[in-house]
Amino acid sequence: MHLQPIPSAVAVAFLPTYNSGLLRSLRYSSCSSSYSIWFSVLRSAIATSNLLLGKCAHARILKSEHGLDRFLINNLITMYNKCGSLLSARRLFDISPERDLVTWNAILAAYADAGHAEPENIQEGFYLFRLLRNSVVSTSRHTLAPVFKMCQLSGYYWASEAVHGYAVKVGLEWDVFVAGALVNIYSKFQQIREARILFDGMPTRDVVLWNVMLKAYVEMGLVDEAGHLFSSFHRSGLHPDNISVRTLLMGIRKNKFERLLSQLQAYMTKMFPCDDDSDVITWNKELSHYHQAGEAWLAIYCFIDMIRSKVAYDSLTLVVILSVVASINHLELGKQIHDIVVKSGLDQVVSVANSLLNMYIKSDSVYNAKRMFSQMKEVDLISWNTMISGCAVSGVEEESVGMFIDLLRSGLTPDQFTIASVLRACSSLEEGFYLGKQIHVHSIKTGIDIDSFVSTSLIDVYSKSGMMEEAELLFENQDEFDLATWNAMMSGYIMSNNNHKALRLFSLLHNSGERADEITLANVAKASACMVGLEQGKQVHAIVIKRGFNLDLYVISGILGMYLKCGELECAQKSFNEMPTPDDVAWTTMISGCVENGEEEHATFIYHQMRLAGVQPDEYMFATLVKASSLLTALEQGKQIHGNVIKLNCASDPYVMTALVDMYAKCGNIEDAFGLFKRMNRKSIALWNAMLVGLAQHGNAEEALCLFKEMKSTGLTPDRVTFIGVLSACSHSGLVSEAYENFYSMQKDYGVEPEVEHYSCLVDALGRAGHIQEAEKLMLSMPFKASASMYRTLLNACRVQGDKETGKRVADKLFSLEPSDSAAYVLLSNIYAAANQWDNVSSARNMMKNINVKKDPGFSWVDVKNKVHLFVAGDRSHEEADSIYDMVEYMIKKIKGGGYVPDTDFVLVDIEDEEKECALYYHSEKLAIAYGLISTPPLTTIRVIKNLRVCGDCHNAIKYISKAFQREIIVRDANRFHHFRSGVCSCGDYW
Repeated sequence: MHLQPIPSAVAVAFLPTYNSGLLRSLRYSSCSSSYSIWFSVLRSAIATSNLLLGKCAHARILKSEHGLDRFLINNLITMYNKCGSLLSARRLFDISPERDLVTWNAILAAYADAGHAEPENIQEGFYLFRLLRNSVVSTSRHTLAPVFKMCQLSGYYWASEAVHGYAVKVGLEWDVFVAGALVNIYSKFQQIREARILFDGMPTRDVVLWNVMLKAYVEMGLVDEAGHLFSSFHRSGLHPDNISVRTLLMGIRKNKFERLLSQLQAYMTKMFPCDDDSDVITWNKELSHYHQAGEAWLAIYCFIDMIRSKVAYDSLTLVVILSVVASINHLELGKQIHDIVVKSGLDQVVSVANSLLNMYIKSDSVYNAKRMFSQMKEVDLISWNTMISGCAVSGVEEESVGMFIDLLRSGLTPDQFTIASVLRACSSLEEGFYLGKQIHVHSIKTGIDIDSFVSTSLIDVYSKSGMMEEAELLFENQDEFDLATWNAMMSGYIMSNNNHKALRLFSLLHNSGERADEITLANVAKASACMVGLEQGKQVHAIVIKRGFNLDLYVISGILGMYLKCGELECAQKSFNEMPTPDDVAWTTMISGCVENGEEEHATFIYHQMRLAGVQPDEYMFATLVKASSLLTALEQGKQIHGNVIKLNCASDPYVMTALVDMYAKCGNIEDAFGLFKRMNRKSIALWNAMLVGLAQHGNAEEALCLFKEMKSTGLTPDRVTFIGVLSACSHSGLVSEAYENFYSMQKDYGVEPEVEHYSCLVDALGRAGHIQEAEKLMLSMPFKASASMYRTLLNACRVQGDKETGKRVADKLFSLEPSDSAAYVLLSNIYAAANQWDNVSSARNMMKNINVKKDPGFSWVDVKNKVHLFVAGDRSHEEADSIYDMVEYMIKKIKGGGYVPDTDFVLVDIEDEEKECALYYHSEKLAIAYGLISTPPLTTIRVIKNLRVCGDCHNAIKYISKAFQREIIVRDANRFHHFRSGVCSCGDYW
């Protein structure tokens, strides 16, 4: 598929016929001592960029009786440079026995020329320059020329200063060429003061140098200074030329220095008199010059002046100015010129009408383009191609395909651009594969399929349709390398989840020496991320840095995503910090990556950094931040984000509002969640599910079931998540019959096949209601094996019901599935402890020790003033520990007076009752509540999160605390929410 390098010894046989004369010269020169022939051949190779010819000449020189000398080596190095083979140039340089200044200049020029493609070549070029300075060879102005070029390409201001210092040292500072080059470099780096000092000190200055200095002032926005310099230029005896005038005019237009405009116009009238101001050809040339130079607004101002001068513009004038407007996507200006076109009657000229079509398409106004197209009396293939391509890129792919069909009916023959455009539309359509196949057949019949644009588009269609075999067949039949095709194949492999092939393709590309672009590198970073291949991703990152793409936002965003997908937050943060100006996509990627990796607090920190940087969050970012607040159960933070959502007009976004409902529910504020839900006019299935699951977590089964009925009445079809919420609500409230009813309804009425989660909810409902045997039978009758979490649920039910026999049997199953799960051992020991079987408790604990299983420590935390305070049972590490323990003593004393009696059954060690009571007092949730009481104002709701299930004694005590201290206390444990108000819990003591 790819051409391999031909060895120089046999290459001569493959040289094209037009080099026959040179071949005869080569054969003659093998026995001649004349260098002029070799020089002529090498010059010809350089002029035609014919590396093969140059290599043949090199081979013949080596075979000749004279061999290589310094003159030929220098010319060969230059030839290899101009023909794009830096490696060959360097090899020749390295073996050169004697190097003169010309040798050094040639290799430096080679590295400077290669600096555009490979940034590392600039570093190597600087290294060679340092070697030259340490050698005995004296440098000249020609040596510094490539070094100056490397300074400019590198972007290193300090490098320019260093070369400047060297120029002073060797006495070249005031050389016209050297000083001029330095002025140009300092100007490019916006070091205007240094550039002006050098400029003023130069003994002679030409027009080019004056223009460089003038442009520097204009680009810096220093138009007044540019005006003064222009006056000095005029007084110097030299005459400003067209470039000088255009440069200053650009500054005046951009910065609205009308005061200078009249002076400049007077100068132009004096210096550039025009015999015929009405000559449209002159004006068209000026317009075209501005357009080709990329000076869009100067072209527009020139057109305005043309209109004011009442010059009779022609169709070429309008084609050029419409192309200018299309380049800056300025729709309103384009419409004004359209009016001018209509008034002139030139709108029926095909070239002008096509330019209008192009302008509307580029300005994202397909509607106006279609209206224009329908009014055209004459259309050509360019008209059709513009519309087909425009619809394809504007998101109306069906219309693009429709127009292609209309084109075929019109009798015109589509070309490669037509086919490539309509294939692009097909790649975005669901039925694109079938359409693409038909267009493929058409392109084969017309012979267009061999075009690289068409074949790449076909590969893209097949890849996006998952038809990788067809794409591979096309790819393998490619006659020559086309990077776009390789990128399309890599993208197709990634979409088909065949990331290994994508990486293998990149490896082939890399090893072949072909250059990857930013799309290639972003693709391979994505493939590494999908594989969670950190090592491959790091190698890709190294190539990105080596190739100089580490400042490309598109590429580095891919690297950032890769590190986040692989869980390497430190590397991700470093990559993010190295971005010159992260866009909103990069910020969002970083924030969502932190959330996915469990670093919600860091995600919030980055969000604040983003706001300080002046970047506005979008809906997706808000949804991610709200999710972070949910995971942190940080209600106050969530409320602040909700405020920002309203402030930035994102409150109508369904994803954001769903995330907010979920956040309020998970942070224990079910009332605000429900209030927000009711205010939503348009409710998606995700929003209904969030509210249903929220009500279930809070034990509000009746409200959840009513909401479920209301949802069905709206016509929405419940999905698997809906039924998880409904079954969970039944489970938390002991509604066994309702759980069964909905479990059977989901498959019968809605076609939702029960999954593990649904069976788990039903097993939980049966277990909580005391139907242990029935729950066990259900697990055995399932169409798939019960999960460890289901056995854990049933074991917990055995603990609650005190069923030792079933508990032992279920624990054995759980041990076989997850032998290192501490919960199974703890639950089993709890069952034995509740039955006062302390020997069995010790036995269960010893089993844990023998296989090195450690119990998950129980801890609780409370959020006060956006700061999380964590507590472990009996822990005194908190800075306010003395006050907290004093409050616990006071709290226990007060609730005992209200009737609280410690339930020592929840102390799972065999000790005296008095010690058991003391152990209960300092459970983590009691410490968290005590801190909440001393650190928040009266009547404030206290919200506590516990990682394990709240124990029975604490549950009972918190009811008394809520009544004695007149506080609402919301506790979220591993199973659900408990709302304690006035001595009553929302769970009804059923949890």
